Amino acid sequence: MDKYETVQALLIPIWRGIPTDYKSRYRRKIWQQFEDNIRSAAYTASLSHFVSNLCSRLQVSLRTVDVATLNGIVHGGRDRELLRLLREEATIVVLMVRVENEKRKAEWARTLAERAQEGEAVSAWLAEDGLFDEIADAAVESEE
Repeated sequence: MDKYETVQALLIPIWRGIPTDYKSRYRRKIWQQFEDNIRSAAYTASLSHFVSNLCSRLQVSLRTVDVATLNGIVHGGRDRELLRLLREEATIVVLMVRVENEKRKAEWARTLAERAQEGEAVSAWLAEDGLFDEIADAAVESEE
């Protein structure tokens, strides 16, 4: 993995860990704020301090599944190289994270649309066969 991909893999879990209400509160400036905090936190000697500083500044709550990825990068022995990249090219790496985030959101929207279409098809099929009424009646009876 090259240094840009490594930094992107480091920052994506941090971005995902920023609380939704925090992102909403600073909606208009969140990406600039993310970039500024990355650049500022990168003025340290170790990636572990960088991650700790950035997470505390942005109120990040890391997902359990992301901890192993972050640990692998943080303890990978490339601190100096990656911190320099984070300081000098924060704009580029944040743009990379932003593009990846947009891809993920588009993929999620596609998945939801497909599921909605499948749900409509199943509902139409159930209604056509009269099964929907039987299922609905059973649900009502179980509630009573």
